Order: sequence, then C-alpha cells, then structure tokens
Amino acid sequence: MLTGETDSQAMALLTPLEELGLGSLAERSFELEASTDRTITFRFESGGVVVRKAYEFEADGYAFALRLRIENGSSVAIAPRFGVEWLAVPMQGTDFHDQALAALHEGSVNRVPVAGFGKPGFFDRNPTRVVEMNHEIDWAGIDVPYFLRAVIPDQPALANARFETTEPGRTGRVQVFFDPVEIPPAQSAERVFRVYAGPKQEQGLEALGAGLIRAINLGYTWVVPLTRSFHWLLQALYSVVPNYGAAIILLTLLVRLVMAPLTTRQMRSMERMRALAPKLEELRTKFADDKAKQSEAMMSLYRQEGVNPLGGCLPMVLQIPVFIGLFYALQSSIELRHSPFLGWITDLSVPESLFTIPGLDIPVRVLPLLMGVSMVVQQKLTPMQADPAQAKMMLVVMPVMMTVMFYQFPSGLVLYWMVSNVIAISHQLWVGRRLRAAA
Repeated sequence: MLTGETDSQAMALLTPLEELGLGSLAERSFELEASTDRTITFRFESGGVVVRKAYEFEADGYAFALRLRIENGSSVAIAPRFGVEWLAVPMQGTDFHDQALAALHEGSVNRVPVAGFGKPGFFDRNPTRVVEMNHEIDWAGIDVPYFLRAVIPDQPALANARFETTEPGRTGRVQVFFDPVEIPPAQSAERVFRVYAGPKQEQGLEALGAGLIRAINLGYTWVVPLTRSFHWLLQALYSVVPNYGAAIILLTLLVRLVMAPLTTRQMRSMERMRALAPKLEELRTKFADDKAKQSEAMMSLYRQEGVNPLGGCLPMVLQIPVFIGLFYALQSSIELRHSPFLGWITDLSVPESLFTIPGLDIPVRVLPLLMGVSMVVQQKLTPMQADPAQAKMMLVVMPVMMTVMFYQFPSGLVLYWMVSNVIAISHQLWVGRRLRAAA
C-alpha cells in the first residue's frame, strides 16, 4: 500500500511479493521517494531488501508504466515472482454490473464474470474458485462493457495470470506474475508493466497494441464483420441525425428495406397459407385419428397449391444474425453510453425505466412491453399450420417469453426489435391488401 492511499485506491496494482518472506507487501506502506512531473517513485525497505515502484506517466492518454525494481541488500539470495494484483469490487453505476476478470491468453480472451465466480450453482455445488493461466499472457485485468483496466507484462511469453474469487459472486482478484527469479546478495532485478485504465475506444486500444483491442467484445468470429458494419453504419447515421435512438430506427428501416424483396415473397406465401386454412381444417377433421395420413394429405395440398409451409419462418431466421450483430454493436459502442433518445429514455446502452412500482421495486419498462404487444399482433397476422391448441399457446407463450427476456436488454436493442416488428406488421398488412385486391 502506498502512503496516503484510500481503500479504493489501494485495490489497484498491489504487489504482495509474499515470496520475499516479509509478509504481504500489499498490506504494507510504501514511502514517497521521488516525484517529478511524470514520474512518482515509492520505496519500501525491510531486512536489507528494497522494493521500488515507479509510476511513469505519459503526457496524455490512459496508459502508464509501472517499473517494479527489487534490490537484494541482504546476505541470502531471494527469488521474487514480480507480481502485480488488481482487485474487482462492487462499484456504483450500471457500467460495473457486468465486471469480469479477463486475460488474453495464448491468443484467446478468457473472461470470468465476477458475479458468478465461485458461487455454487444448481448443477455445480463445488464451483471453481481459482483459474490459472501459464505463460503467453499479453494482458490481464478487469473488464466491464465499456471500460478496461489491464496490466501488460514486459515479456508476455514468460508471464502468468491467475483469477481468484475473494468473496464468491461479489469480489475477486486478477494477478499477473512471472516465475521466480533468483537475485543473489548485492544484486537487483526489475520488471516493467504497462497499464491501461480507460474506455474501450478502438483507435486508442489499437495504438497501444498488446492485443488490447481484443477486449472489445464483437461477438462470435462469424458475426464480427456484421458487428463492425453496424457500428460503422450507426456512426454514419448519427452524423446525419445526431440522436442514436433515431439512428437505430433508421438502421432498422434500412435493414428491412434490404430484406424487403425476400420478405415480400415469404409474406405472399403466408397469405396463401391463410387462404388454405379452411381446407387444412377439413383435413385435420377428416384424419383426426391418423396423424400420419393427416400430415401426408396436408403436404400434398401444399404441393398442389405451390405453398411452402415453412416459408413464413425464413424472415425471422434471417433476422437472427442481424439481431446478434446489432446486440454486439450496442454492447461494444461506447458512444451509446449515456446517450439519450427521448423523454425518460436517457441511456440507450442500459434498460430504460419509466418508473418503479412502490413497495415492489419493479421497474416499469415501456419499450419491452410495447415490443411484446407488437409480437402478439404479428403472431395474429401470421398463419399457423400447427395444431390450433399449440398455435394458441404460442400466441401467448412466445410474446411473454420474449418480453421477459428483453426486459433486461439495453433499450437501444429493444427499440430496434420493436420498430422491426412494427415495420413487419405494416408490411404484412400491405401485402395482404394487395393480394386480396388482385384476387
């Protein structure tokens, strides 16, 4: 601990160095030795061993260097591991609800959410409390959706990382350290750790290197190009309409416009399905006791009329990659943080809340509820070829399930899905009117 630190400051960049046999230096006070405009050096000495921690700051930016030097003035050899530790603790604000211990190990990002780390689950009564990663550590630290605190070792190939829960499901620590190095008497050794503590902005992270750009979660490999495309398109639309909520609505319109030809063909197929409904009901009644013959007769009718019974599912399937790409674009775009839309929707990166029900502490979220209503309307307009009882259940179960799931989603994402449903409903009504007029 550095002299004059508060409890919250002491949680950053601790150097326990317990292998020196001096106890945990994370709990000991370092004295200020020297200070310049860009460098602050702290010193600790015990039993002839001197530990120096020099913080070297750049002129601007969110990165700095931590130079850890150990001098052996004792009469015996010592073998420090040159470790740095950072604690993850509960913090105020929605940005820190999704804290994770993270590391870039052997080219892959390993994330362990603090909220579930070490907590017993329904299927796992003895959860893992420690995660070890040996060598090939480019960086390790604490990750939240829009910010990163990372330690970058000077020799990644030799560095190790360790995640540990200190209070299961609530707090944890991440350590970056090296294998023990022997320092004979009258000798010294040092390691330099670069440190980044700031926002996940692509240009800044790319410039720093060390794979820090990988901290921005763009989703699965196959969806990364789509995520980047949406991020670029959102910025382009925002430059025209300086409101991210309006930009999301315009993006939704563009996506629907691109998909319109295919969607129109599928909707026409669905309307033909609607016209076949009386004949399908006759077949269900006629072959009520023989499901095999019922299915065979229905498929024969579909072929005769040139109707694809699964045609109405395709537009929804095609929306899934779009939804996933936009989800990661919203999660990874720091520009959306604290970005308002209108009225009570003051932050598109988190769930909106009109008010909280007194006594129950349940937030009333308008967008998810409107989205659920739009799904009910959409389901009613969609011809069902399933059993009527199942169709009726889906009319209730699907909207309710989606509303519950979306209730905790960022309001920008819910806005996209709701607007997409409204456009789909309008499109379906327009196609239906055109077909009926042509009949």
